[in-house]
Amino acid sequence: MDLEGELILVFASNAKILNVEDLLEEKNLPFTLVPVPKEVNPNCGLAVCFMESQKDRILPILKAADLWPSAAYRRKGRDFSVFPID
Repeated sequence: MDLEGELILVFASNAKILNVEDLLEEKNLPFTLVPVPKEVNPNCGLAVCFMESQKDRILPILKAADLWPSAAYRRKGRDFSVFPID
């Protein structure tokens, strides 16, 4: 994936991330599971990563399934910034 314009969604539990993975695969949406970047959370775990251009397709599906992330970040190069997802 291109490092510009990626969104990284962090979830509160591994169970939630697995449910998100199943849901996005079922909907045939483009995403990858990645380790949570240590720059945003030093604890290990997985996060969902996708291109920002897909947010209007992915976020409503997550909201409808009550699988809302605990945090979201935008990656630009090696920098991460909080991404508002309200």
